[in-house]
Amino acid sequence: MKRRLITFLICIGFSLVFVGPSLAHHDIIVLPMIAKILLIGVTVFYLNVYLFMPKSLFKGRYVTYVIFVLATIAVLMGVIVMLAPWHEILPKQPMQSQVGMPMQGWLLPILGMFFASTLYGYFMRDRKMHKREIDLTHQNIEFEMKFLKSQINPHFLFNALNNIYALSVIKSERTPDMILKLSDMLRFTLYGSESMKVKIGKEIDYINNFIEFQKLKMDSEPNIKIDTSNCNTELLIEPMLLIPFIENSFKHGNIDNVKRGWLQLEIKTLGPVLIFKVKNSLPSIAINKDEVGGIGVENVRKRLEILYPKRFTLDIQTTNSAYSVYLEIDTNSADS
Repeated sequence: MKRRLITFLICIGFSLVFVGPSLAHHDIIVLPMIAKILLIGVTVFYLNVYLFMPKSLFKGRYVTYVIFVLATIAVLMGVIVMLAPWHEILPKQPMQSQVGMPMQGWLLPILGMFFASTLYGYFMRDRKMHKREIDLTHQNIEFEMKFLKSQINPHFLFNALNNIYALSVIKSERTPDMILKLSDMLRFTLYGSESMKVKIGKEIDYINNFIEFQKLKMDSEPNIKIDTSNCNTELLIEPMLLIPFIENSFKHGNIDNVKRGWLQLEIKTLGPVLIFKVKNSLPSIAINKDEVGGIGVENVRKRLEILYPKRFTLDIQTTNSAYSVYLEIDTNSADS
């Protein structure tokens, strides 16, 4: 509300500065002329700042913007003529139209108002972008702190270490491999997340390692299908965006029920667009296997809104028997 009031006052000021001086050179009724000045000034200001510039100038459509300006000037000149009856009671002065001042006297002030409002529009856009960058920095710092505390679900880490210990007790040949997988996961979460972006292949490796540890808790091979064959593993994304959905599948699903449980995962790319699909079975009675840790789906949604504004689609569906997630991200920045 305060910003709108300030904007309106600036608009009034510009109107008087660019059109008002013409009053000093004409024998006219002051109040009707001030009303007309304010009407024209406010019209030019708001049309230019909130319509013409966002729809054309900011998008590089310069010809369209020029057409908007010329059309507005033509319409305003017509309005000025229509308002001429305000001054019909005045004695006509030489070279003075019925609108209280020469018609040509309005053109330069209107152009000046367009120029001033354009400067104001660019200033406000730059200010808004700067504020957005500051907010993004603060949000990233906040999320980074959350990552350091909860990227690795403590319960998962505890179970992973227990499983590795169990493998070592029976002298399983898989023990070194699982130790290496856990080491890679810890390295990725502690150091990989310090980077602004990582290769999608690194995120996939983390997911595969996570699933391998989940399999250790099952008596036989679960019904899990993973398809990353159509994925460009070199594509860059922000780290730890996908794993929360996989964690959620194992947390609330019944995948460990090898007879009835299942999970289907597909990760693919179409140019700069990443498509992530995961679907898993649900038990007849809702369960929650882990109350501690994890980043959480809602935190991921917030990150997406900050990192990929208007460039992602997240659709989560839950039925009585299945849970599915569809995530599509356009990794191209707005400036590219």
